[in-house]
Amino acid sequence: MKVLVVDDSILMRNILKEMFRDSGVAVLGEGSDGRAAVELNRALRPDLIVMDINMPSMNGLEATRAIMGECPTAIVIFSNEIDAKISFQAIQAGAVEVAAKPDIDQFNDPAYTGKLLKMLHAAAGVFGGGRAKQACAPGESPAPAAETARAGRAAGRLAGPASGPRRIEAVVIGASTGGPMAVRDLLRGLPADFPVGIALVQHIEERFDKGYAEWLDGECELRVRLARDNDSFTPGEVIVAPSGHHLVCGERRLILADTPPVGNQKPSVDRLFETAALGFGDRLAAVLLTGMGSDGAEGCVKVKAAGGLTLVQDEATSFIYGMPKAAVERGGAVRVLGLPQIPAALLEAVGYHG
Repeated sequence: MKVLVVDDSILMRNILKEMFRDSGVAVLGEGSDGRAAVELNRALRPDLIVMDINMPSMNGLEATRAIMGECPTAIVIFSNEIDAKISFQAIQAGAVEVAAKPDIDQFNDPAYTGKLLKMLHAAAGVFGGGRAKQACAPGESPAPAAETARAGRAAGRLAGPASGPRRIEAVVIGASTGGPMAVRDLLRGLPADFPVGIALVQHIEERFDKGYAEWLDGECELRVRLARDNDSFTPGEVIVAPSGHHLVCGERRLILADTPPVGNQKPSVDRLFETAALGFGDRLAAVLLTGMGSDGAEGCVKVKAAGGLTLVQDEATSFIYGMPKAAVERGGAVRVLGLPQIPAALLEAVGYHG
């Protein structure tokens, strides 16, 4: 993996370069402001840019927009300035991931650095592991990769026979890396009077969960809020699992469970899908979106086995084709669709006629 490090702190640049040593990461170059990031990205074509926000000349958000408009590259915002608002501004600008800088002594913790390196490798894979880099030069302005993906470069394809008329009574959604924008785009395709309730598990840092729900609430016609214990599936409402708790379905109610992580995830998509399958059977629709790893794959298998509908995002429109791919490979996908086709499939499944 070839990386560009952009931070106005020489100390932080040196810490990151030291962390990358002997990790299979090559630092192609470094810069101290956003303008340097744009120029170095154009000249060096890295697999990944790790960039601060608060920098002179051009900040990280401005640089991200410029890079994604000129020469799209995977970007991870790594900053002390992170809060919910800035996090989602960065994602909207085109960043793949947003991470808060830790205390410096955490860079001596192999558990932390291992987790950070894993995330950075996954972020680099957004382009290097399936998205061909576009040729670019000064003056060119290709569309950002995320927008190209959302345009639906590939039509949805059936992974199995489409089901006949269903009486869907609940929808569950799971997403991870690249999920905030994918979920936003999906929910934007659903009307305020969507006739069934939705429960969502998005892997996200704990301090961003409330801001994430509030951000989604302002980005779509549906009502979106964090889950409370003993919640219900309410038409026109999206219930978001809080970080640090599983969101599970018990007797068709949504319960917050403080039990151990499943596959290192808490909340776990699998837990939501599997318990909802027990509660709703063939009256459940599950949607598995972009993300690294395999969380949700076994849940899709359980939903399908119970007669429910599983809609799995295709490779062409996924930021990371990890979780969806795992579901397809394990036989858990009833339909594999491009992101733009998923809202229409849900509207059909719930019998929505406007």
